[in-house]
Amino acid sequence: MVWITAALASLLASSAMASMEPILGGMMQPRATLLETRLEDANDDSLQRRQTTTTADANMTQWNTDTSAACMSALSQLGTASNPSGTAVCYNLFSLDTNAGTFMADLRLFQVSTPFGDFEGIPPEDISVGLQYKGASVSPVDQGNQTQTTTKRQSSTPTLLQTYMFVGQIDKDQMAQPMTMGVLEALVMPTVTLTGKNAVGQSVSTNVSSNEAAFVNGIFSNEVVMSDFSLASLAVDNITAQLREGSVAFVLPGVNILIFPVGLVLTSIWLVIGVGFYAFGTYERYNYRDMYRRMKAREGKPSYGARI
Repeated sequence: MVWITAALASLLASSAMASMEPILGGMMQPRATLLETRLEDANDDSLQRRQTTTTADANMTQWNTDTSAACMSALSQLGTASNPSGTAVCYNLFSLDTNAGTFMADLRLFQVSTPFGDFEGIPPEDISVGLQYKGASVSPVDQGNQTQTTTKRQSSTPTLLQTYMFVGQIDKDQMAQPMTMGVLEALVMPTVTLTGKNAVGQSVSTNVSSNEAAFVNGIFSNEVVMSDFSLASLAVDNITAQLREGSVAFVLPGVNILIFPVGLVLTSIWLVIGVGFYAFGTYERYNYRDMYRRMKAREGKPSYGARI
C-alpha cells in the first residue's frame, strides 16, 4: 500500500513539472535572448572601437613614415639653413575641410646645419617655436614627448628635433572669398619664429622659411601653384614641343589679327573724321577762290592770278 502511494505521488509530480515546463520556458526564453543580444552588441561595439583605434594608429604610423621620408628628401637638398639657428621646418597638412575651414597640420623641426651668429651655442631643446597664421588660428595636439635631442651631427643629413601637430580653423571672414588652391595655401601657411636665449641670457629670435619643405606629403602634395610667368613658360614649352612633333602648323607672327582690332577700328574712325574735315576745308577754299575770281572779272579788275 505504501509502495502504491509513493508511485502515485511520483507520477503526479512528473505530470506537474511537465505541465509547467512550457510556461517557464516561455518566460525564460525572451530574457535569455535579450541577454545574448546585449552581449553580442557589447562585443560588436568593443570590436568596432578596437578596429577604429587600430585603423587610426595605422594611418598615423603610415603618415609619420611617409612624412619623415618626404621631409628628409626635400631638406637634404638644402646643404645649409637659411637662418642662423641652422634649422629648417617641414610643414604638411594631414587633413583639410574646405567647407568648414578646419585642418590638421604637421610641423617638423630639423637640424640642417651648424648654428651660427646669435644662435651659436644654444641647445636645440632650449629653442621654442612660434607660429603665426595670416587668416587662421591653431591649437597644439599633445602627442607626448616627441623631442629628439642631438649632441653632435654625425652626418650631413637633416636631424629631426621636434614634431608638432596642430588643429586649426580658418577665419570665417576669410571663408567668404573664393577658395582657390592658392588662397587656401596662403591661409594655412604659417610664419615660423624660433626664439631662444644665448650664453649671456639675451633673447634672440629668427624667422624660418616655410617654403623650404612645405606640402611634401598629404594635402597639396600633388598640386603645384605656378605664377603667371611660369604658366606662360609652360604654354610656350608645350607649343614648341607640338611644333617639333608636327602636330600643329607654324603660324608666322604679325601677319594675322588674332583678336578683335579695337585700336585699329578707333584709329580708322578718327582718320576718316580727320580726312573728312580736311577735304571739306579744301573744297570750301576752292569754291571761295572761284567766287573771288568771278567777282573781280565782273568789276573789270584783273585778279593777277593771285592764289587764295
